[in-house]
Amino acid sequence: MQKYKLFLIGIGFFWIFSWCIFGSILGAQVKLLNSTAVTPSEFMIWQRTLLRSAHAHMNSMGITTILIGLSIPHIKNMISEKKIKIIILTNLVSIPIFGFGIILEAFFPDIIGKISLISAISAIGGIFYILTMAIWSSLFIFSAMKKNG
Repeated sequence: MQKYKLFLIGIGFFWIFSWCIFGSILGAQVKLLNSTAVTPSEFMIWQRTLLRSAHAHMNSMGITTILIGLSIPHIKNMISEKKIKIIILTNLVSIPIFGFGIILEAFFPDIIGKISLISAISAIGGIFYILTMAIWSSLFIFSAMKKNG
């Protein structure tokens, strides 16, 4: 499990690094747009909001990936190694799906009242991420209660 722990910590730091670069590029673009005389349209405001949201979400997801890696030793006695690998893999796959979906939403917004395929992509990634975090946090809490009880 040490290999998975170190891998997750490395992936988490990579996510944070990647999305910090993305945020820097986004910040430069927003600053450039603000310095022009062009008035931002509602679409551009929506686009910037979603891209900032993607930047913030993905950095948070990088941090939670590191936390999962650090917490493996506390959970490994709760469930089998195979189930831990499934949770970790599902979590790792959900993060880029969510990020990809939310970036696509910035450039291809939904028609009001309809859910697009793009929204479904980000929703699927988000749902799987939330589920894996709920399972992992529950396992961690139960593990802590078991050790202290």
